[in-house]
Amino acid sequence: MDFEIWRNQILMEPQNISPLKFGMSQDEIINIFGKPDSVSTMRRRGKPLILKYHNIEFHFGVQTNGLHLIYSDDEIELCITADHK
Repeated sequence: MDFEIWRNQILMEPQNISPLKFGMSQDEIINIFGKPDSVSTMRRRGKPLILKYHNIEFHFGVQTNGLHLIYSDDEIELCITADHK
């Protein structure tokens, strides 16, 4: 899926993060969107805790490996967590 299409979808309907799901692995997200624009320097088991595509960050938990937060504070403000789908 093209990241720009997904980004426009999420801005219009933030409760629908499809085709993503909370708990997904980094590898699954990279398979969907391709290589991220940047990654965090903080790592767990060799993998970064944050993948960033354009202005949206995908955060992965320290206790769990899966996606638990989608966040942006650049040109848009966005904060979607697994607890508030």
